Amino acid sequence: MTKETVPMRAIVVTNQAAGTAGMTLVDRPEPPAAINDVVVQVHASGFVPTETAWPSTWTDRRDRDRTPSIPGHEMAGMVTAVGYGTTGVSVGQRVFGITDWHRDGTLAEYVAVEARNSRRCRATSTSRWARACRSRA
Repeated sequence: MTKETVPMRAIVVTNQAAGTAGMTLVDRPEPPAAINDVVVQVHASGFVPTETAWPSTWTDRRDRDRTPSIPGHEMAGMVTAVGYGTTGVSVGQRVFGITDWHRDGTLAEYVAVEARNSRRCRATSTSRWARACRSRA
């Protein structure tokens, strides 16, 4: 970890054959907000054990190895950073959404998400994810 990076805790997978038994809690750099991204402090995350068998957990769209990778794709939380060109969302808003399968996932303290894949939590929403992102003060 360099001096410029802020460490966060994340669960990573490094060995496909190990499945969920190969999951490890580690320090990782907090993700930056790329163009059209938001960084979300994760308050709730979804994960299914079969993710360790999905090709996108292990390789990117060009079939390059991307381990160690962070699984989990559903999330609810609070926006902490907004990337260049991102519109319709701002720092401090509570959101829920899904990450791209070929990017690091939500089993971490922070996750970078394409803004189009997140929605603001509304006070009247009854979805389980919307309730989860409102539940944390």
